Amino acid sequence: MDSLNPSRLTESQLGIAAAALSGDSGLLYRLAADLLDGGTPFDVVLFDVLLGSEVSIGLRWQAGDYLVSEEHAATATLETVISLLAGSFDQPDDGPSVVVAAAEGDSHSLPARAVAAYLLSTGYRTVFLGANVLAHDLRDFLISDPPDAVAVSCAMSTHLLGARAAIRESHDAGVPVLVGGRGFGADGAWAAPVGADAWAPSGRNAFDILSGWNPDPSAAEALARDPGEVVLTVLDHRHSVLATAEEWLAGLSGASIGSRVRSEMELILDAVASAGLVDDRTLLDEFLAWQHETLTDHGVDTRLAEAVAVALAPIAPGLAAWIEAGPTAV
Repeated sequence: MDSLNPSRLTESQLGIAAAALSGDSGLLYRLAADLLDGGTPFDVVLFDVLLGSEVSIGLRWQAGDYLVSEEHAATATLETVISLLAGSFDQPDDGPSVVVAAAEGDSHSLPARAVAAYLLSTGYRTVFLGANVLAHDLRDFLISDPPDAVAVSCAMSTHLLGARAAIRESHDAGVPVLVGGRGFGADGAWAAPVGADAWAPSGRNAFDILSGWNPDPSAAEALARDPGEVVLTVLDHRHSVLATAEEWLAGLSGASIGSRVRSEMELILDAVASAGLVDDRTLLDEFLAWQHETLTDHGVDTRLAEAVAVALAPIAPGLAAWIEAGPTAV
């Protein structure tokens, strides 16, 4: 049997997606194990089938076809199975070591979990720290037993400040950093501005990069940007800006502000800060376009960006103007 037969993989992916959505980790594990037993390489099962199913489910959530609870159930089930599959590999005694973590503020642990599993399968001694790893805690962990590298995942550009903090603290501990994830932009455009030693376009590339790189954390730090005065002002006034935005929006709609609207406005403010950090309004434009489409599909008020711009104008008029340009600037 051809282990890479596309039709066979597609059938398995459909079954795996169904098992993930139903939260059936046992069935999902058996389907993944059957592929491995049939000769399908681990990286294909991991990245193409399991993470491929996650991408498809995420797009269906974005389009409003799935509830966020369904998407969360699927993600948790996929992560459980990836953890079980990783457990079949022994930690090598003499392999290079890498610590894998999601950036501070980033709750998306699945991509980092997959990279940790893949690197373990290739002979790396791997420690996975999970989601939303506080940068200062990461530094303390690295100092206690410095690895050869840190791999930082960032799924959304709204968490680039957290990624920057993780990289800065890792470098302070003397450890170079490989980054990956959509949060670093197309072709990793925002990896160097936050100080990364290297960027991996996919999880599969992590092994080759780590095996062949010659990092220079000092040089990487010299290219990095830290939050400037305007971004720090936005962060310092975060709560008051959000309160003003909520009040303005409530005045327009005549309705109370729900948790979904509040969290979406927080993401806008995070995107503003991230765009200011890397000095690239493209980041904000892309985020606003994605959010506008998602809110429309989910039937959520799309005037959130306008509300945040109104609240932000008195303290950071330049960044408010970026928001006011709106998703049409993409």
